[in-house]
Amino acid sequence: MNRGQMVKGYLLVIFSAVIFGCMPLMVKNIYADGVNSLSVVLLRNMLSFPVVGLLAWRQEGSLKIPLKALPSVAMTGVVGCCLSPLLLFSAYAFMDSGTAMVLHFVYPAAVLAGGLLFYRERITVGAVLSIVICVAGMSLFYTPGAPLDWRGSVLAVVSGFAYAAYILMLSHFRFPEVKGFLLNFYIFLINSIVMLIVCGVTDMLVFPTTFRGWAFSLLIAVAVNAGAVAMFQRGTQIIGGQRAAILSTMEPITGVFMGILVFREVMTLRTGIGTVLVLFASVLIVLFDRKEAPAA
Repeated sequence: MNRGQMVKGYLLVIFSAVIFGCMPLMVKNIYADGVNSLSVVLLRNMLSFPVVGLLAWRQEGSLKIPLKALPSVAMTGVVGCCLSPLLLFSAYAFMDSGTAMVLHFVYPAAVLAGGLLFYRERITVGAVLSIVICVAGMSLFYTPGAPLDWRGSVLAVVSGFAYAAYILMLSHFRFPEVKGFLLNFYIFLINSIVMLIVCGVTDMLVFPTTFRGWAFSLLIAVAVNAGAVAMFQRGTQIIGGQRAAILSTMEPITGVFMGILVFREVMTLRTGIGTVLVLFASVLIVLFDRKEAPAA
């Protein structure tokens, strides 16, 4: 793959991570309207699939996909855009979100291990070194003394493994003709049906009651699902799961800066060092790739 394509993949994943980093702020405003985590995931998918469907129709001229692709599409979508966020959002009920995010970010290492075990992927020195530095940086986001409830810990770690599975499925997706908005139209449609059933069975179906709640629900649907998810998927397919997992750790960095800008939070020395390490890990994987990628 030429260097130009690699740069495109890097930028897509990084931009998606920045948008994902703003998601907790959006979710917080939806929660303030009395909406629970199950309904947030439902709204995120339900409000986005008509928009993505129109974009797919304009891009492809049709919404048809091979029937044999549906199981792979459904599995990829349910694991990555339904199961993983549900587990992570549920972990917030048992511990603070910062601690849950630290545990969730087990997924870069899980992607590396999963790629080796299930797909026989080649593990580069650059990838290993970057992930070690990344994990060290992420560990500094944990606040010493913060409670570690076992239920929240399990939910957060499993959400990370689910996201790792999603990344691996994306990077090895076997139907290249099903891509972009077309892929996401079916992912969000299937997820909407699944979550509607789950919310109905658990009696957890709650919709916003104010304009502000609906506005943030629509924002998270368009910005995250129609924007960030599509960029992350395309970027992962270009640069591979290992690199995408490392670069996506820009998400908590965005969360840190959003906290400083919006909530006037103060960056501690630990957080500052962690931020530098995560950024360094991202730069390092790019530098190693420059040595390997041919010029355009």
